[in-house]
Amino acid sequence: MNKLLLAFIFILLNAGTVCAQISLEECYVLAKNNYPQIKKADLITKTKDYSITNANMGYIPKVLFSARASYQSDVTKMPFDNLPILSNINIPVLPKDQYKISLDIVQPIWDGGKIEAEKENIKAQSKSEESSLEVQLYNLKYRVNQLFFSILLLDEQLKQNDLYNQDLERTYNMIKQSVKNGVANSSDLDAVALEQVKTKQNKAKIEAVKESYINALEMLTGTNINNGLIKPEYTEINDYTVKRPELTYFSDKINLLETSKKNINVSYMPTFDLFFSAGYGRPGLDMLDDNFQPYYIAGIKMDWTIAGFYTGERNKKIIELNKKTLELEKQTFLFNTNIDIQNQQAKIKQIKDTMSYDDEIVKLRTNIKTSSEIKMKRGTITVNDYMREVTAENLAKQGKILHEIELLQAVYEMKNIINQ
Repeated sequence: MNKLLLAFIFILLNAGTVCAQISLEECYVLAKNNYPQIKKADLITKTKDYSITNANMGYIPKVLFSARASYQSDVTKMPFDNLPILSNINIPVLPKDQYKISLDIVQPIWDGGKIEAEKENIKAQSKSEESSLEVQLYNLKYRVNQLFFSILLLDEQLKQNDLYNQDLERTYNMIKQSVKNGVANSSDLDAVALEQVKTKQNKAKIEAVKESYINALEMLTGTNINNGLIKPEYTEINDYTVKRPELTYFSDKINLLETSKKNINVSYMPTFDLFFSAGYGRPGLDMLDDNFQPYYIAGIKMDWTIAGFYTGERNKKIIELNKKTLELEKQTFLFNTNIDIQNQQAKIKQIKDTMSYDDEIVKLRTNIKTSSEIKMKRGTITVNDYMREVTAENLAKQGKILHEIELLQAVYEMKNIINQ
């Protein structure tokens, strides 16, 4: 049901009928559905189904139709020519030209479990390929995160840029009035105008970078995101249990090796088949009859290949070594992931510690700017001195915005590290 709902959202977004903002989770789903490699999942399933169908064909009778005409330089003769007692008896001679048309049918009775083992191996192989694909698709989240939070940061910077520009506009009008009153001169007005131009220039730069990030995210998700992104909520992470798809991949690879071991075990087993052969030819079953005649043979047979006994145990040891290799790779992955978790926890703590001072810094910078404005009006400081405080306040607010987005991004990177 959830897959159907997500697919429905995906269709609506691409059709342009949904005008809402897009969340981070929706971007994950859209990027996964839009990624070309996702088509491989259907190919894996179809390949598995066809392979299992082919394996099941081992249960049906095997039918062979053959025809043969031959000529041989000599044939077997009865050594009775020198016996006087048989001198008047006409003993037929086998013909040198022989003809045969036959239909052979073999019906397996018991194959020693080979077909079932093969089917298990096919399913295990398919599951291993699916989990490998999931690992590839999971890595898309990192790319989505980078673009998504970069766009959010640029959005916040644009908002702050507009507020800063409004503050500059107010300052410009204030100094313009001071120029009229003879308190300030035109160069002071130019200083504010210069800062306004820089602000417009910075806005154009931010918008250009944002557009490039939006284009990249649209290519990744295959949908239009001009309506904007939904800023995710900050949530604390309490459970750091790793649930990454790589762990499923390692388990599926180990399971595939186990099914390979079953194939070795069944290779020791004999097989039993019913057979029936019907034909028409010369000679038939009676080698002394030189006429064309029909014939048939029916019975049961056993085949037992003992070659597996020579290599089976060594192949099992190879499988066990491969399993140990996978276990080492799994432990290495968990070791590195736990290091990533610790580093990310330290990063989140560092950002939080930094953020704890942001409000105070902004407040103090605002107080300083307000005080400087009063001093400027009184003529005790220059306009340039005041503009430095205006810029410092803006940088403090920019820093606060940056830390808020950095914290969100760090938290969601942590969620991706543990797959929460």
